[in-house]
Amino acid sequence: MSGGVFDSGKVIVEINILKPERLLNILWNENIRVVNVKRIDAATIRIVIEFSDYEEVMKLIKKLNGKGKVIGSKGILFFVGKLKSKFFLSIGGGLFVILLLYISTFVWSIEIVTKQNVSPYEVRQQLYSIGIKPGISKKEIDFKEVEKQLENMNSDILWLRARVEGSTLKILIEEKVNPPEIKEGKYGNLVAKMDGEISRIYTFSGRSAVHQGEYVHAGDIIIEGINGKEEEPYEVIPDGVVMANTFYEKNMVAKINGSELKRSGEKDSDIYLNISGKKIYIKKAIKDFKDYDKIEESGKIFTKVNYYEKKEVVVELTKEEIINNSVKELEESLYNNLTREAKIVDRIITTKEDSSEDIIVNVVFIVEQNIVNSEPIDY
Repeated sequence: MSGGVFDSGKVIVEINILKPERLLNILWNENIRVVNVKRIDAATIRIVIEFSDYEEVMKLIKKLNGKGKVIGSKGILFFVGKLKSKFFLSIGGGLFVILLLYISTFVWSIEIVTKQNVSPYEVRQQLYSIGIKPGISKKEIDFKEVEKQLENMNSDILWLRARVEGSTLKILIEEKVNPPEIKEGKYGNLVAKMDGEISRIYTFSGRSAVHQGEYVHAGDIIIEGINGKEEEPYEVIPDGVVMANTFYEKNMVAKINGSELKRSGEKDSDIYLNISGKKIYIKKAIKDFKDYDKIEESGKIFTKVNYYEKKEVVVELTKEEIINNSVKELEESLYNNLTREAKIVDRIITTKEDSSEDIIVNVVFIVEQNIVNSEPIDY
């Protein structure tokens, strides 16, 4: 064994072996210095050895069908190693900050906000033609000159503003107002696409055939395609919004006693390429879950299948908390099937205990939404 300062590192090894005394005798016979021998149990000991003897000790442990693992280290060798890792980590962090600061002096994306008549693609091409593109330094951009040149290139621009936010160049364009277009469409009447109780009516063209508070059925006329006085009506293309309270009923069975399957937080994944129907695995799941949720994520190149372990846990929530959670879950599933303007305005909740462990939660959701069928129907 060499006696240099960098050989003075020591490691603490925990050894699991059938006859620890036999191993210690062999180590002493091989002139391997062992200190602080501590017995953990009948087949487990902890010893402190020189780092330079570590490989030889592990070979002997393996030869005697034992297992060993390092649980600690000390000495100048490891102290210097820690200092080196912290030093290089600090250098790396510093370089990363400097790189971020340097990158932030450039424009990496261009966002163009227009209305109807000016195409963002066209404006982007015009910017490219005057040298404004992702990767340009912020110092090279003369905003007044950019605004002037774009206005000269496009006659539909009334005014525009160019500014930089972070690493994005934002172009906000106000367009010239063109004469109103003559609306094209089909004559006829607009009907209800579902049952509901009328709450609000907005008629843009034509006249309303229903009133607030009235209950209508799918197929009933709600906006007529006529205008003018009763004695002199004339046809128009009907247009409008009729908001109504509609009704959706959902239910689920929830556990109130006993146990239920819930995700434990453990996860594993398969990652593979799919070539002509044949799966070539990059990573294969190694954990064997008894119960799990399986969710597949299909990418452009790789397919990833996630396995989320589920374990049986005792139900610890109160009955009220379980009902509230069930209503929230049903509400989220309903919103997935509604249009953007739809809004849940009320809930009618009823419950029924199905057994000593289960409860049936039934919810009637009152949803306010536009019930106008967009396509007029002739009558």
